[in-house]
Amino acid sequence: MLSERDERPDASQIETLEKTDTPDQLERDQARYRRIIAQMPAGLVETDAHGRIVLVNPHWCDMLGYSEADLLDRTIWDLTHPESLDATRQTVAALATGTDQAHLEKQYIRSDGTRVFASSSVSALRDASGQFLGVSAIVMDISDRLETESKLRESESRMRQILDNANSLIGVLDVDGTLIEANRPALELGGLSREDVIGRKFWDCFWWSHDADEVARLKDAIAAAALGQTQRYDAVARTRDNGRLAIDFSLSPVLGEDGQVLCLVPSGFDISARKHSEERLAFAMREVNHRSKNLLAVVQSMLRQMRPSDVSEFVRDFGGRLRALSACQDLLVQSPSETPDLESLFLAQLAHLEISVTKRLHLNGPTLDVTPEAAQSLGMAIYELATNAAKYGALLNPEGRVAIEWKITGNEGDRLQLIWRETGGPRISAPQRKGFGSVVLEDMLAMALSAQTEIMFHETGVQWQLDGPLNQIAAR
Repeated sequence: MLSERDERPDASQIETLEKTDTPDQLERDQARYRRIIAQMPAGLVETDAHGRIVLVNPHWCDMLGYSEADLLDRTIWDLTHPESLDATRQTVAALATGTDQAHLEKQYIRSDGTRVFASSSVSALRDASGQFLGVSAIVMDISDRLETESKLRESESRMRQILDNANSLIGVLDVDGTLIEANRPALELGGLSREDVIGRKFWDCFWWSHDADEVARLKDAIAAAALGQTQRYDAVARTRDNGRLAIDFSLSPVLGEDGQVLCLVPSGFDISARKHSEERLAFAMREVNHRSKNLLAVVQSMLRQMRPSDVSEFVRDFGGRLRALSACQDLLVQSPSETPDLESLFLAQLAHLEISVTKRLHLNGPTLDVTPEAAQSLGMAIYELATNAAKYGALLNPEGRVAIEWKITGNEGDRLQLIWRETGGPRISAPQRKGFGSVVLEDMLAMALSAQTEIMFHETGVQWQLDGPLNQIAAR
């Protein structure tokens, strides 16, 4: 390719040839020179000192869509796109004032009005005395290259937008574990900039460096992925303000056409909800185990304390108490936080009574959620009181009434007072022996809730009251 001044003769060299070579030799040299110009794979244009075109080759004619005759009648300024005109004038001015060569990327105007983007290697032409005669430029059409670069930039921009708007943490690693790319969610997670992490070993980055075990596991995963093995496991990444985030972490190798690993793609998805669900399930299983044991203990206590006079009485009373326990468990399961309110608990334990009877019940007290343990103990107490009232007390005749009242007491509002009061029922007296109901109302509640209880058998009806610490009863 003819691209340097010494690769083709300028005007001074031709003059020297005329003096030293024979006419035949000179003709052969000029013919060879014309063949080189015509066969060049790049465009060639030469102008005089005023920018008028004096020489072109076929490739440059094809590039601009003009014939040689059309081009030789124009100046280089005529063919230069307005956006490149200032840069072209500055380059020619620099060559005219002493610069020998320059490189210029510019736009030309084709004959059809479209643009052609070109890369030009421009040389100054001078005579033997150094007088500026014009310029010679070797021109390469770079339109396709620029279009490819533009498409590549658009593709990269599109990919960047996709990655930055993904709802996952994504990066790119070199096979040695060096981080070469990270998407916006990953950076925002740690409150980081690209400068904080790009170019560093992945395990040394903020997300992992808090935990030696995470670092060791990550190094092993990167080593395996570099051999082509996809890795996946649950990890804990550090977040801004030194927080922690559970993620489903994976490391995928990207293979080239030859099967070799080109890079690694780490990604992570927030699994906080899943972890929370797993923790709740584990807690629920522990709670079920605890409650099952507790229920069995209560049932065993029932069996030990109950002294039935016959089998049918035992079956009736034992079945009723089991149903009371079941009602309490149903209420706990139906409560979103497994902490039922006190009024719902009482109503559940009174549901076995006839509707006509329940109309003679009066409940009054503030809304108060109670713990599962307190619900079970208080529920059994209300069941025993209601059953006793239906068999022997105020609910045995139509005139009887039962009031259940509770309130927060204590100087600091730290105690609960609960009163069951019967009126209008038949005359009663204290029982001759202490049955299972009395054990529930006195001993079991005192022990389970650290409460003080008292049962009084007035002629007008039973009155039972409980006074216990609120922190043993109310749900937090």
